[in-house]
Amino acid sequence: MLQNLKILQMIFIFLFMGCITLIAQDNSIIKMEIEKVTKRVGSLIKVKPEYEERYIILHKHTFPGVLERIRKSNIRNYSIFLLDGILFSHFEYVGKDFDADMKAIADPTTKDWWKLTDPMQEPLPTRKEGEWWAEMEQFLCLEKIVKPSPEAQRIGLVAEVIPGREENTKLLLMNFPPELEEATYKENFQNCNLYYKDGKVYYYYEYAGNDLGQSFAELGKNEKFKVFQSEMNNFLVPKANGYWEVMQEVFHTD
Repeated sequence: MLQNLKILQMIFIFLFMGCITLIAQDNSIIKMEIEKVTKRVGSLIKVKPEYEERYIILHKHTFPGVLERIRKSNIRNYSIFLLDGILFSHFEYVGKDFDADMKAIADPTTKDWWKLTDPMQEPLPTRKEGEWWAEMEQFLCLEKIVKPSPEAQRIGLVAEVIPGREENTKLLLMNFPPELEEATYKENFQNCNLYYKDGKVYYYYEYAGNDLGQSFAELGKNEKFKVFQSEMNNFLVPKANGYWEVMQEVFHTD
């Protein structure tokens, strides 16, 4: 009887420790999933025409050490889009010391990577002193996540602002109506970020649904959204197929 009791005690201890391990693992998973974004960054640089194809191919085969360093520097959800020789990047930062983490990126492996990519690029003349990629001003951020970003469709757009309408655009976007924000999430649009630089608005957003066209159609039925969209279009230069041009995603890392 005593021996059986000892066996039961050992089984109980084993199961109890196993539960603690599982709870710890679950907490670790939860912690990973709710990393707090402390900064979002949108930036621009040119890619030289003769290197455009090579740049795309190179970024489909990014050095594993570069990807590892990006993650260690607390960068998440990093995408680069391309259109007409302009590269638009968007990433999220989840650390506490942005400057230190950015400096740490310059490790030997990443420096070797830059030896390949830097000659392909041409910094904007309007960049700030010390910048390679020119950081943009953020006009709007709807940061709610409907589903994890890696499971969503990432989209980059660009539109040209009518000269002299820059402040109008900024004020309109910075005062985005809260009720439209909720309508946006309802139709599975998430993590919407609009940036401005050199007369153009760059738009990064994620679509978490199954039918992008249908979601746009449903959002377009909202009367307040119609008014907002009409006001926005008044500040943009019309193109052949509307106001916004779709950019090609050439790089992404979660």
